[in-house]
Amino acid sequence: MITVHNMMTGEIFRGDELEFFIDEDTQIGEVYLDGDLIYQCLDKDVVDEYELELEFNRIFEVSDYTEDATDTDESDPYDTDYYM
Repeated sequence: MITVHNMMTGEIFRGDELEFFIDEDTQIGEVYLDGDLIYQCLDKDVVDEYELELEFNRIFEVSDYTEDATDTDESDPYDTDYYM
């Protein structure tokens, strides 16, 4: 699962797949999350995915996480089974 936080507006988006797309004719970059447009770079012409990603990361913070991940550690001193 991916969480995308717009640092300017406070909006938070969640999804599974982040896609970067550049229209070669207009040099407009677009970013999609699970097929939904979440960002369009109109202020600057972008020529490649790297440039688009840089512009995107100026406004958005992206974090990956797994919903079923656990934070337990087998050597956790507060785990009651550890002392038995």
